[in-house]
Amino acid sequence: MLGTGSWKLIILFAATFGLAGLVRPVAADDSEEASFEVVDSDGIYFGTGKNPKTPGVLVADDVWKEIPEYKKILDDELTEDDPEYHLLMLKATERFNKALKALAKRDSHDMLGEVGSIKANSGAKIPDVTAEMIKLVTR
Repeated sequence: MLGTGSWKLIILFAATFGLAGLVRPVAADDSEEASFEVVDSDGIYFGTGKNPKTPGVLVADDVWKEIPEYKKILDDELTEDDPEYHLLMLKATERFNKALKALAKRDSHDMLGEVGSIKANSGAKIPDVTAEMIKLVTR
C-alpha cells in the first residue's frame, strides 16, 4: 500500500511531466448528442461539416422565383440555347450566393440548407430563413 506521501509524489510527478493532461474531464459536448445533423449534404447551400451549431433552412425554389434575373428567364421563356440565358443565370446565381453569405454573416448561421437537409435533435428548432433570403435577393 502507498502512504499519503506517496500519492503526493505521484501527483507532483504527473504534474511536472505533463501526465495530468492525459486525463481530462469530459466536456458536455462529448457526451451529448449534437443538436443539429446534416441528413442530405446535396441540400446544403452554405457551410460545411455534419453538425452545424446555428443552421437555417430555406425553400430555394421560392427564393429563385423572386430573383429578378431568373424571373426574366421565366417570363421571356429563355432556354439554354439563348445567349442571354447564361448571362442571366450567372447573375442570378451570384445574387443568390451573395444573399446566402450576407444572411449567414448577419444572423450568425454556420450552415444554410434546403428544408429537410438538416435535422434538429432533442427539441431544437431550425429557423426558416426563406422570407429573409427573398428580401435580400430582391434588393
